[in-house]
Amino acid sequence: MRYLLAVAVPPASVCRLGCHTAPPIAIFWLAALTTLFLAPSWNVVWLSLAAFFWVAATTWAVLTLRSAEADTRNAPESNRRRSVRPDRQYPGEEEIPLKD
Repeated sequence: MRYLLAVAVPPASVCRLGCHTAPPIAIFWLAALTTLFLAPSWNVVWLSLAAFFWVAATTWAVLTLRSAEADTRNAPESNRRRSVRPDRQYPGEEEIPLKD
């Protein structure tokens, strides 16, 4: 259901995930709608520009949804598993550079 919403209304599909990525997605989506409704003529250039903005918003929303699902499943491709804690700057104690 969320993926269908990501195609129709991309900002609404990611809003329940914390709304951090919803405003940039909304900018692309509103640019697509503005291009469709305020274009001086409906030729190929304006329609392809609107399609580009819509596809960009949809792609961003789908990638956000997949990343959130991977985080909740604790999947190997999750960003949460690949992140480094702020208190660890080096992968191991033996790799800390020596002070001269």
